[in-house]
Amino acid sequence: MKFSFLVHNFYGVGGTNRAVLNLATGLVEDGHTVEIASVFRRVDRMMFDGDDRITVVPLVDIRPRRPDRSDPQLREPSTVIPTQEEFHQQYSRLTDERMVRYLRHTDADVVVGTRPGLNLVIARYAPEHVVRVAQEHMTQDLIHEAVKADISRYYSRIDLAYTVSQADAEAFRTGNPVPATQVKALANSVPASAIAPADGRSRIIVAAGRLEPLKRYDQLILAFGQAVRDCPGWTLRIYGDGDQRPGLARLIRELGLYGQVLLMGRREDMAAEWVKGAIAAVSSQRESFGMTIVEAMRLGLPVVSSDCPVGPREIITHGEDGLLVPTDDFGAYADALRMLMHNDELRIRMGRMAVINSARFDPVHLATQFARDCAQVLAVRRSQVPRPRRVGRRPLPTEPTRREAGLARALADPVLRGIAGNELARRASMGALVRLTRIPRARSTSTRLQSAIRRRISETQEAPVADCLVLPDLGLRVSVDGTTGAGEACVVLSNRDTREVLRTPLVPSPDGTRAEVALDAGTLSEGRWNLFLTEGNKGRRRLRPQRVDCRVLSGAAGPLGDRAGLSAQVPYQTADGFLAIRSWVRARHAEVRRIAVDGTAVAVTFTWHGPGVPDQAVLRRRGDVPESLSLPVGPARQGQLSMVVPLTPLTDLRLGRYEDWDVYLRCGPEEVRMGRFADDVVDKKRAYSYPEIDLTQLIPLDLVEEDPAPRLRVRPYYTNDSELSFTIIDRP
Repeated sequence: MKFSFLVHNFYGVGGTNRAVLNLATGLVEDGHTVEIASVFRRVDRMMFDGDDRITVVPLVDIRPRRPDRSDPQLREPSTVIPTQEEFHQQYSRLTDERMVRYLRHTDADVVVGTRPGLNLVIARYAPEHVVRVAQEHMTQDLIHEAVKADISRYYSRIDLAYTVSQADAEAFRTGNPVPATQVKALANSVPASAIAPADGRSRIIVAAGRLEPLKRYDQLILAFGQAVRDCPGWTLRIYGDGDQRPGLARLIRELGLYGQVLLMGRREDMAAEWVKGAIAAVSSQRESFGMTIVEAMRLGLPVVSSDCPVGPREIITHGEDGLLVPTDDFGAYADALRMLMHNDELRIRMGRMAVINSARFDPVHLATQFARDCAQVLAVRRSQVPRPRRVGRRPLPTEPTRREAGLARALADPVLRGIAGNELARRASMGALVRLTRIPRARSTSTRLQSAIRRRISETQEAPVADCLVLPDLGLRVSVDGTTGAGEACVVLSNRDTREVLRTPLVPSPDGTRAEVALDAGTLSEGRWNLFLTEGNKGRRRLRPQRVDCRVLSGAAGPLGDRAGLSAQVPYQTADGFLAIRSWVRARHAEVRRIAVDGTAVAVTFTWHGPGVPDQAVLRRRGDVPESLSLPVGPARQGQLSMVVPLTPLTDLRLGRYEDWDVYLRCGPEEVRMGRFADDVVDKKRAYSYPEIDLTQLIPLDLVEEDPAPRLRVRPYYTNDSELSFTIIDRP
């Protein structure tokens, strides 16, 4: 059978897109044909890597400088999407025309809608000979009453309606009955990961989802704050972005949980993050299903979840593979966390059961059930409505050759593609364009050119994908598909900072399915390394990460070599989606372990790596007017040293309204920069958010009325190179 899914925007992120992709992948694995029609396309490439056998058809392309952007129908409101639908304002007469045309000319056997408005379009306009399916990815209580009225009016033409839980299917049948439509439950599917499950021995709790009020991450942070008092050494990592990030960061600082609760930002591949954890936390007030619950369980994490009306209770078996807590009882939630944090044996046993019990959500199983239901309806439909002679689909508007405005048009497309395809030219051009933005008259042209080059990189780069694993000895193993690395293939590593190049041949993996390169700890000199694949005379191609497993670093007690210094290598995905490695190599190094902030001082606990013992700490002002503040280093306790930075002496040395002070340790004649290198967090500046300390300034009385006391603030932070610094702000 051929299946066609109608999706709002398949080029974005979101649970519905992941659910559709997983189901579609299961269908093609079962021998079916799948096409996904995305109503909107706003970006060049999809956020998810899908199966090549799945065809994606954008109906309305509203990327910059596309004809659809200037179509007058785009500004006329939709007449087929209900006005009460959540995204009604994004739809238009143009989307109406494209959706109806697509449905009337589809050659699919089954057409599937994925949200209420699109389901209604399918009910009204899909041809008689196809099986019409409505998937409801949101709970019934979230659907507007006016939309429910339209469902009652038009769903008689829907053959199958699926909710993601049994409870919601029952709510559909009783609260919004449609007698002619079969209403069933089909859980969202989650594929097994190629990454080995977590072993439950880490001290990390992981939560993931958009930072919005419904997820109640503020309450999760409060519950964790209660539990961690009795379980020192644990951290909570929250993955995702959203409007609540500033407020959550402020709450973390107010509770003194900085360094223990980290806001990690969004990740495209959460599998590599789940396996770093030992417990998954879900604190939502409401879930339509709970894909993150299944994802965590499939990777060996027991889940502590609020017992929402639907979703979690149909996934978690309380006491066996996770714990369900009354929705509004966060005291009980803290107790549940504490139970698993304390009991290693219970946590590990539940994690193993989570892997076993979550196998029922595999895409192949659910796709088989879905296809079987559709096939039964299709057989009846074929006996009643013969399939018409195939009519060629009326083509959608073809994509014209992109042209850039201004200077980009003058440079022309071949030049831009040449710049995008050559690393040296790209770096030189982007650097020059960034400097050009400082000139007001050139800023607009420079910005357009930078965007144009980035688009060419996205379009033209057919990058091979690679897996990267951090080994127990902190070495790295980079592997590519065996066919990709066949022949005279090498991985080329290029240091962006020093231009150093390292070329390492690929060798077959022990099972023969992959080609791999092993890098011992300490192989790479310090800097940021890009990774390329070379095959014969094909030239270099940047590697894209498929799986980056660095869980070893998330629980590392320290970097490689204690008396020998530091050697740390952290693989990560760059902002433009490529594989890179951040390497640190220091003969002597002070590794930050903990920072404690109070109203008058900042205490820093650290470990020393390398010969000798530091006898003094030094803070140095950054800039053209040097100044320093020397501080004593406290004695070692349990292998850790300490220093205390008194804020008043530091601020007395300030000269400007905004100053940065860098932290060094003095060991004999040498000064060593202090930082935090030996973990898996690359962007520490964003993840670790320390509070600002407000200080009171004494201002002479005769100046009070004319020049009131400014607000003087001090805050520790990590630089882009993960080194510790302090900032002093002397302004409102």
